[in-house]
Amino acid sequence: MNKYLFSFALALTAFTSAWADDFNYLTITSFNTESSVALNEVRRITFNGTEMLVTTTDGTTENVALSTLSSLSFTSTATAIRNLNTENCQSLQLQSDRVVVAGKGLLKLYNGSGVLVRQIFVDSSRSELNLEGLPHGIYIARLGTQSLKIAH
Repeated sequence: MNKYLFSFALALTAFTSAWADDFNYLTITSFNTESSVALNEVRRITFNGTEMLVTTTDGTTENVALSTLSSLSFTSTATAIRNLNTENCQSLQLQSDRVVVAGKGLLKLYNGSGVLVRQIFVDSSRSELNLEGLPHGIYIARLGTQSLKIAH
C-alpha cells in the first residue's frame, strides 16, 4: 500500500512540476489595470508592508500598493501591456517602418506571441529600429519600463 501511495505522490509531483513550467508571465491586477511581466525578466518580488515590489533583470522596479492589488497570477501568455512611463525615455514612437527612440537602454521588439524578434542597445539621444522584413502583425517595442504596441 505504501509503495502505491509513494508512486502516486511521485507522479503527482512530476505532473505538478511540468504544469508549473507552462507559465511564462506574472500578471498583476490592481483595480481595473493589468500588467504582465515575463518571468525570465523577474529578478525578485518583495513586500515592504504597504507595497509589492517587482524588480526586473534590467533594474527597473514596479511598485504596486497592496491596498489596490486585486490579484497576482502566473499565466502562459501576456494578458496586458504595461503603461508608458516617460521617466527614462522621452520618446518611443512609430514612424513609418521604424521605431524611433529618444533615450538609452536595451530596446527589445517582441512579436504578438511574446517572442523576442529584434533588439538593439540604444546609447544616443536618437536611435531607430527598422521593422522592414518582419511579417505583418502586432509587435511590442520595449525600452526599460516603456512599452509601445505596434501594428505592422
